[in-house]
Amino acid sequence: MTRPVRPVALVILTTAMIYPGVTMLFQGGYPFISGDYFNLVGDYGPWASFLGRFGVPQIAVDGFKALIGLMWIGGVLGLWAGDGKAYPLAFAAAVLTLLYPGGPMVMAIAALACLIFFRENAEEVPA
Repeated sequence: MTRPVRPVALVILTTAMIYPGVTMLFQGGYPFISGDYFNLVGDYGPWASFLGRFGVPQIAVDGFKALIGLMWIGGVLGLWAGDGKAYPLAFAAAVLTLLYPGGPMVMAIAALACLIFFRENAEEVPA
């Protein structure tokens, strides 16, 4: 059995699962547990600021962040298990994270590079 991506890519994708994946899950799930919105220094984040101008409620933005965090976790853990069906989930999480500026965008670029260029080929891998 071959994995969908090479082992070095799995290590890099695991760091992307932790940051921004787990952090987005925490920040997005925080208001559902605590009843108060997650903010740093009084700032709710770039997505909330941008989408708030269009009337999107803060709870919808937080739910979207939590969903992307779950996509990261499910996709990368599925790739570790060797499930090729998890590849689109990890790819979608990386593409959606490109829309979050700063550190998450940098990790998403690294993750996309791993997902695109470090694919396993069954013909090249010795049995």
